[in-house]
Amino acid sequence: MRELSTAMTDHIEMALRRALATLSTEELAALATGRARLEVRPVAPRTRRAPATPVPAHDHDVDVAATVERINALPTPAAVEDYLKDRRFTVPVLKQIARELGPTVLATGRSKADVRRDIVAGTAGFRCRSAAMSGGAWT
Repeated sequence: MRELSTAMTDHIEMALRRALATLSTEELAALATGRARLEVRPVAPRTRRAPATPVPAHDHDVDVAATVERINALPTPAAVEDYLKDRRFTVPVLKQIARELGPTVLATGRSKADVRRDIVAGTAGFRCRSAAMSGGAWT
C-alpha cells in the first residue's frame, strides 16, 4: 500500500464522508455487513460556464486588449488607479478587463470602486508587493 500525504488523506476522508452521507440506513448496513461495496468510477471534470452575457471586446469605444497592455506597462498602483478613472470604463468593461488581466485579478466586484481596487491590487500592486518582499532581488 502507498503512503499518502496528510493533505491527500484529508481530501479522501472528506470525499468518503460526503459519499457515505448520501446512503440510506439500509445501504450503510449492507455495506457494514459485506452485502454491498463501494465502487469508484471516473467522472467527467466540471467545466466552467461562459458568462451569460459576455461583454464584447470593444465596448464603449474601449479596446480591452490595448487597455490590458497599457495597464501591464504602468509602473505603480497610483498610475493604474489614475488610468482607470476614465469614464469609458463602466463596471462591465472593468470586469472584462479584469478577466483579461489573468488570475491575479479578481473580477467579482459589484461597483466601479471595487473592480478598480481589484485591478490595481492584482497588477501593479502585486508587482510592487512582490518586489518589496524579495528586496529587489529579482529586478
